[in-house]
Amino acid sequence: MKNIVILEDDKSFRELIMSEFDKCNDMQCVASYDKIKDLISDLGTLESDFFWLDISLPDGKSTDFIAEIKQMHPNALVMLCTMHDDDENIFEALKEGADGYILKNTALDKMTDAVYDLFKGGSPMSPFIARKVLHSFRPAENSSGDLKNLTAREKEILSLLAQGYLYKEVADDCTISLETVKKHVQNIYKKLHVQNRTEAIIKFLKEK
Repeated sequence: MKNIVILEDDKSFRELIMSEFDKCNDMQCVASYDKIKDLISDLGTLESDFFWLDISLPDGKSTDFIAEIKQMHPNALVMLCTMHDDDENIFEALKEGADGYILKNTALDKMTDAVYDLFKGGSPMSPFIARKVLHSFRPAENSSGDLKNLTAREKEILSLLAQGYLYKEVADDCTISLETVKKHVQNIYKKLHVQNRTEAIIKFLKEK
């Protein structure tokens, strides 16, 4: 059972998300907060596998505390769910260590899929956010690793990831298992000499 902690000041939205987790057999909301100070006060006593954070709260920005959350809970995952789609907030969150970033206008089932994707090793982002990230990064001057080294299937998977697809959506689209997608992704990383999804997509956009 995965323990979820939610930080969200909109009561109706918070309760909606909590009800979605209640429907899952393998996830449960163990605590919820509408203020950052209350979450940080309890941080040392929480047993959480996942932190669901809004960015703008009545008493500040949650992005200022991602590093502290990660320090106290090094094995926990952090995802931002917010209305903010501007560069400053996006890159601040990713820089501080957020594992995923989705917008509040995302469909509820996609939000749940994003959480599962995180636990399976993905880094979910709303497609709009993924595009902004990709367009804002400048590829390294000495980029190494060629797309020509990838198989047709690996190129297909990388193209879908560049469009913001979750691992589960890639698996469904390609009619393969989730484990097979993960194996392909690891092969892509090795062939392109990159460490993560963002670096792989940057190379894909540069060289395609």
